[in-house]
Amino acid sequence: MLFSYERIQRLNDLEFDVYNCITELDAKVLSMKIRDLADASHVSTTVVLNFCRKMDCEGWTAFKIKYKEELQQARASESNELVTKQIMDYLQMYVQDTQKQDQLDEVVDLIYRARRVIFIGAGPSGILSKYAALYFTTMAKTAQHIDSPYFPIPEDDYSDTIVIALSASGETKSVIQRCNRFKSLHATLVAITNTGDNTLSKLADVSMSYSVPQEEFYVSEKLAEIHVTATTAIPVMYMIELMAKKFHQKKVLESKVSDE
Repeated sequence: MLFSYERIQRLNDLEFDVYNCITELDAKVLSMKIRDLADASHVSTTVVLNFCRKMDCEGWTAFKIKYKEELQQARASESNELVTKQIMDYLQMYVQDTQKQDQLDEVVDLIYRARRVIFIGAGPSGILSKYAALYFTTMAKTAQHIDSPYFPIPEDDYSDTIVIALSASGETKSVIQRCNRFKSLHATLVAITNTGDNTLSKLADVSMSYSVPQEEFYVSEKLAEIHVTATTAIPVMYMIELMAKKFHQKKVLESKVSDE
């Protein structure tokens, strides 16, 4: 932390004026020269340099580099807190949204009637497809997963197959190509994407979306700060587990009815 308690304790009154000016101007100081900040703080450039050294920076330029990193981390932290709240709000909304629940029940019915269930994805969504297949198999519905862009789709009649494609963007080329192949062989396609307005969703027979914002991170690698974006998988896992549990409940209920 740049403005740690220990560093601030070192400041004299004039240097404290520099500190107060920086915190008031915030990101604006990144475009200022040392003379500009000295004038804004009503001190000399020597005082600004002393302030920088007490922040363990060799000079004004070194301080601005560290201060920029501090601001980026603060913005990312605020963004991530907002995303966490939005995810929790989403899960609560999803449970209360009758239209989404009806759509979920529709997919569960398709899964129940299908002889084969195949989950497909690439990258992180490929990992989710493997998890989904395992989770459904645990709930007594054998499922397969495809997470490789080179996995061959053999010629067959897939009219009794439901393919559930997972893709945050809905624009992953390898996934779209394989879904097109399955569609041409008469499979039923369900798309689970983030936005709902993408190529995969338009291709699908049933399109489900979860609409959460992307998270932003700054990752340090050697001397560079790399900006990383990611979409949380929590809503997808929630939908997968909810569908599997609904399927299991449906299977148990149907079994009891047939026994009677």
